[in-house]
Amino acid sequence: MYKYLKKRYAMSEQGAKNLQKSILSHTILNLTKMFPPIIGFMFLFQYLGGLEGIPVPAELTLVQYVVIIAVMLLVMFFVARWDYVRLYDNVYNESANSRIDIANRLKKLPLSYFGKRDVADLSATMMNDMQLYEQIFSHSVPHIYATSFSTVIISIMLLAYNWQLGLAALWVIPVALLMFSLSKKQQKRAVIRYVKTNREVFDDLQEKIDRIQEIKAYNLEDKAVETFYEKMDVVTKEKLKSEFSSSIFLSLAGMLMKLGIVSVAIVGANMLIAGQINVLVYIAYLILTASIYLPVEGILTFMAMIVLLDGVVERIKEIKTMPVQEGKQEMQPKGYDIDFKDVVFGYEDYSVINGVSFTAKQGEVTALIGPSGSGKTTLTKLAARFWDIQQGKILLGGEDISQIDPETLLKNYAIVFQDVVLFNASIKDNIRIGKKGATDEEVACAAKIARCDEFIERMPNGMDTVIGENGKRLSGGERQRISIARAILKDAPIILLDEATASLDVENESLIQEALSELIKNKTVIVIAHRMRTIRGADKIVLLNQGKVEAVGTDEELQAKSEEYRKMLEKSVA
Repeated sequence: MYKYLKKRYAMSEQGAKNLQKSILSHTILNLTKMFPPIIGFMFLFQYLGGLEGIPVPAELTLVQYVVIIAVMLLVMFFVARWDYVRLYDNVYNESANSRIDIANRLKKLPLSYFGKRDVADLSATMMNDMQLYEQIFSHSVPHIYATSFSTVIISIMLLAYNWQLGLAALWVIPVALLMFSLSKKQQKRAVIRYVKTNREVFDDLQEKIDRIQEIKAYNLEDKAVETFYEKMDVVTKEKLKSEFSSSIFLSLAGMLMKLGIVSVAIVGANMLIAGQINVLVYIAYLILTASIYLPVEGILTFMAMIVLLDGVVERIKEIKTMPVQEGKQEMQPKGYDIDFKDVVFGYEDYSVINGVSFTAKQGEVTALIGPSGSGKTTLTKLAARFWDIQQGKILLGGEDISQIDPETLLKNYAIVFQDVVLFNASIKDNIRIGKKGATDEEVACAAKIARCDEFIERMPNGMDTVIGENGKRLSGGERQRISIARAILKDAPIILLDEATASLDVENESLIQEALSELIKNKTVIVIAHRMRTIRGADKIVLLNQGKVEAVGTDEELQAKSEEYRKMLEKSVA
C-alpha cells in the first residue's frame, strides 16, 4: 500500500510508510470508539433484557462494569496518544522533509527551469502549498483511509449480526459516495480556476513590489491598487464557486444518508412485529445507524479537501520529477582550458547558440564581443553549466562538463555578472560569500584590491555596515565592486566577467582593470564587454553574430580580416 501512497501523494518512501502506519493507528482508534456503545448495550441487555424475556449471554456485576469501563478508558487514552504521535509527528516531519527535498532539487535544476516559472509561483509552492499540504495530510488523508477501513469493519459486523437491518442501514453509503464522485470533475475544475487566479494575485503582488520604483515614477499607484483589487475580487468569486460546488454535493449526500435511518426504522419495525428481532436489537441498530453516518460524512468532507490537495500534489510532483543536473562528485582536469565544440543551445521557441566552436585557454583572456542578442552571456552561463547544451560538447581540462556535478564544477569558477545580486547583510558578509570561512584579513584584502576601501571608509560601521536588500544603500558601481571583491576572494582558476566594469566610471574602471590583471595570472578568463577599449588587449577576441562565431583573433588580426570588427571600433570611437 505504501507504494500507492508514495506515488499518489508525491511522498518519500519513509513518509509513505509512516502514513501507512498512521492509517493503521487511526483505524484502531476509530474502532476503540465503539467500546462505549458496546458496554452500554451489554448493560441494557443484562438489566432490561430480563424484563422482556431476552436471554443474556453474560451477567456482570456493577463492579465488573466499572473495572471494564476504567480499562476501556485507559486503552482509548493510550491508543489516542499513540495515534497522535504517529499521525501529527509523521505528517509534519514529512512536510519538513518535502520542503528540504524541494529546496535540494531546486538548486540542482538548470536555470532554464526558473526561466519558465515565476518566483512568486515557486515561493507559493514552497510555503503556501506546503502549509496546505500539512493541513490536509494531518486532518484529511489518514482520516479518509482509516475511517473507510473502520467503517467497513463495523459494516461487516452489522451485516453479520443481522443482514436485513445491516442492508437497511448501509445502502445509502455507496449511493452517497457515488453522488459525490460524479461531482468530482466539476469540483476539480472550480478548484483549478481558484488556484490559478490565486497564483495570479501572488504574481501581480510580486511584480508590483519589484517595480515599485517605476510605479511611483509614472504615477501609477492608483492604477496598480485598482488592478490588484480587481484580481482579488476575481479570486474571492472563484473561491466562493469552489466552496459552493463542493458544499452543495456534501449537503445532498448528507441528506441522502439520513434516509438510512428511515429505512432501518421501517425494516426494523416490520421485523419487530414479525418477532424476528427484539426491541433492544431494534434500538441498537437505530443508534448505531445514526452514529455510523457521522464518520462517513467526515469522509465526504475530507474528500472535498483531497480535490484541493490534488492541485498541490501536482505542483510538488512537477518539481520532484523535473530532471536535475547531476554528475561526478570529483574531477581531475588536465589544466583549465575551456573548449566549446559545435555547441548548440536554444529555448523552446528560438535558437540562441548555433554550432559555436572555440577554445578559451588557461593563462589567457578570451573576450566575447558582438551585437546584443548574439549569445555572449549565454555562452558564459553554458560554460558554468547553468544550462545544459542540446548538442555538441563543452570540455574543461578535457572533461565533459555535462558529466560533472554542478556544485563540483562551480568550485573552479569565480563569476561576476552584469546583474549584481547582494544580500541584506554587512559588506563583509557579502564579500565573504566568495570564500566560506575566509578571515577578516582576507576579506579586507579582497575589498582593497577591488577598490572597495574607498567607499567602505565612508560607511558608518565600515565593513560591518548592513547595505540593505540587494545593496540598495550603495551605488551601481559600489555594488559591482563588491561583486568583483567576491571573485577576487574566491581566487578560482576560471574567471567569467560579464560586463564586470559596466557600472564603473572611467577612473574606477582603470583601477579595477589593474586589480584584475593581477588576479588573472595563469587563469582562464572569459570576459564580455561593450566598451571596445576594455577588450582590445585580450589575448583572443571571439566575434559573435546571431549565435555563430564570425571571427576569432587578436585585436590586430581582427582589424585586418573582419569588417564587422572594424565597424564596432569605429562606433566605439565615435
